[in-house]
Amino acid sequence: MPIQTFSSFEAHAAAVQNASMRATLIGKVTTPWTMRGLMLPKLRAQWGQVGAGNIVEGTVIPRGVSIFVPTHNAHVVQLNGHRFDSQTLRLQIPSDEFCISSMASHCWFSVFIPDEVLAGWNATEATTLGSSSGFIRLPSDQAETFRRAVAQLGLIVHREPEAFESAAAIHGTTRKLEELVREALCSDLVSTPKVRRDSLSRSQVVHEVMDFVDQRDGEYLAVSELAAAADVSERTLRTAFQEHFGVGPVRYLKFRTLNLVHKALQNADPSLMTVTQVATRFGVWELGRFAQDYRLLFDELPSETLRSSRKTSPGVA
Repeated sequence: MPIQTFSSFEAHAAAVQNASMRATLIGKVTTPWTMRGLMLPKLRAQWGQVGAGNIVEGTVIPRGVSIFVPTHNAHVVQLNGHRFDSQTLRLQIPSDEFCISSMASHCWFSVFIPDEVLAGWNATEATTLGSSSGFIRLPSDQAETFRRAVAQLGLIVHREPEAFESAAAIHGTTRKLEELVREALCSDLVSTPKVRRDSLSRSQVVHEVMDFVDQRDGEYLAVSELAAAADVSERTLRTAFQEHFGVGPVRYLKFRTLNLVHKALQNADPSLMTVTQVATRFGVWELGRFAQDYRLLFDELPSETLRSSRKTSPGVA
């Protein structure tokens, strides 16, 4: 959806989809009150800019949980008396009330996770995610990755919303955002490890994983999905990939994505498609970094590949 600008803090609070709440203004307005959102089949994400210090009280909507994180000026925001910093997220369940207070303008990101999605994660991780509200403190590098990823996704939602019109883009974005949030929720939990077939030979692991990759040709994939496909731990998966390919699964998936986008750009019609529309189909949100990696691999920018693509007209040899 395009960015919405609100004339009042009450209207801004009323537009929040993941919670029912009331707001009280406690500071002078210094920036616009804005919001943008992305509705996915399984997740509902919103980005907001708060124009002044305010107090917001309420509850999360039922049949799911919400993740809330200030993405700019986090230090001016506190929830139920706990001050945020750049590494802190909040998991909120419907039965618990919250009070968010801020002393100045700030930006935030929120994503609503339905119960059925949580149930699938809990089955995989042998945990009870979403059973209680609480703060999650991520390691600094993971927190930076999380914040950068959701910020880049928000920019695409704002600047080029048509990038999410295709089923492939919606599918890839949903799976990447699910993985990002799941990893954040599990970061400080100690789960009971499932019994996995780590006795498999490295070649067997790679064979089963590559069969899975072939079946999902053209789709965004996460490391956890590769491990699950072979029913081994991610540590075993990393060892197998290092021995077989000389690179770990993260780098392998990165190169796979670059090649998928390259092929798609070669076959795209530059009069109908943009680089962002093509890249988003494969879970690419950080377009600047992606362009650098793409150029190193293919010796040209994604935009150059798209401009040079040729569509063969019907009946033309």
